[in-house]
Amino acid sequence: MVIYCAQRYSSTVILRELMGAGMKFRNAIWLIVLLAPYRVVSAAEFDVAVGIFVLADQGADIQMNFRAEQSHWLYSLRYMQYEDTFVDPYSGNEHSKTKDSLLGPGVSYLFRNEARHSAYIGISLLKWTRTETPVLVTGPPNMTAMTASSWDPYFGGGYRGRFASHGYYNAGIFLAPSAKMNTQTAISSEEQSGNFDIQLQIGLAW
Repeated sequence: MVIYCAQRYSSTVILRELMGAGMKFRNAIWLIVLLAPYRVVSAAEFDVAVGIFVLADQGADIQMNFRAEQSHWLYSLRYMQYEDTFVDPYSGNEHSKTKDSLLGPGVSYLFRNEARHSAYIGISLLKWTRTETPVLVTGPPNMTAMTASSWDPYFGGGYRGRFASHGYYNAGIFLAPSAKMNTQTAISSEEQSGNFDIQLQIGLAW
């Protein structure tokens, strides 16, 4: 009952937040499809894991997974962020800082649903947000920084499993070939086509 209530609360709050961010209609449909199972699933397995991006500058990397008893389908909520600092090659001074984050739900299909270890394939709908801040320009952050975001489906897979009594691990990669991002400030600009989500995680399972 506690897990079911947590699922209902998490899906409702995240749906409200994500819909309020102004995403496109087609991505809203993806979101509804991915979040719908949270309303009906009664999880027999609940995992919480942290990933390798917690080691990055300003890093955060957490994922929660739910799976019903004897089901091949695993439902997840993911959040990740990290920051890069670009250095001027001529002066050696910091030029700009770029912070990237990913947030959203996903669903994966486990090939061996009752085994302790299984390969999987999956899809997720993630909001990719990038904030670029020039270091060499003085002024309030909201006047110098540029933030852009994009909603995109990510496709991929990996391998996950249990160890000891409550240990959990996951290694996977998801790609979004259709994703595009463009940020520009007074002294810098960056454009990127395609994005990825690397998942190297360890955590606890119940």
